[in-house]
Amino acid sequence: MIDEIVLDLEKKYVGKPHRLAHVYGVRETALAFGKKLNLDLYKLELASLLHDMTKYDSHESHVRNIQNHFENSEDILKEFNPQILHAFSARIYAQEQYGIEDVDVLDAIQNHTVGKPNMSLYEKVIFISDYTEPNRSYESCVKVRKIAETNIDLAVFVAIDDSIKFYENIQDKIPGIAYQARRFYQKALEEHTWTK
Repeated sequence: MIDEIVLDLEKKYVGKPHRLAHVYGVRETALAFGKKLNLDLYKLELASLLHDMTKYDSHESHVRNIQNHFENSEDILKEFNPQILHAFSARIYAQEQYGIEDVDVLDAIQNHTVGKPNMSLYEKVIFISDYTEPNRSYESCVKVRKIAETNIDLAVFVAIDDSIKFYENIQDKIPGIAYQARRFYQKALEEHTWTK
């Protein structure tokens, strides 16, 4: 299936080499985390290759997919910036195009943009890999990449916190789940219950 997904990616990203490089960077980063954390590398490879598969689909396509497959579609469409709706439609694409039903893979795809409280290790790895893959070089990414070497939960908190502050500063839409995730990881860190 991996070869089929790679061919699919290459077709979808014709003329968009930067996005292809990003996806391969996420895969490389996720697999490195997976080896370190003893996770299923096949699951991580699937999630990393599929996480942005619908990135360039039309807004109408995202809306239709969300309305047809998510009971809370109205909340999603109201709260989430249109630029990150692809996380939801990519989940559906993975299910419908490739028959993937593994929740570790599907949840990692869906939650790679803003995270959520109490993420699984697979979700955290794809979230952090998307944020810190080698082609990204902005200040927060460099900081979070370094933190993630020793503490993935602290890395998740800092990435979410920095993202919220950035989007607040430009007065952009931020979903409530991002604030919930920030509170969850802040509390976990205060209680010293993070994953080593």
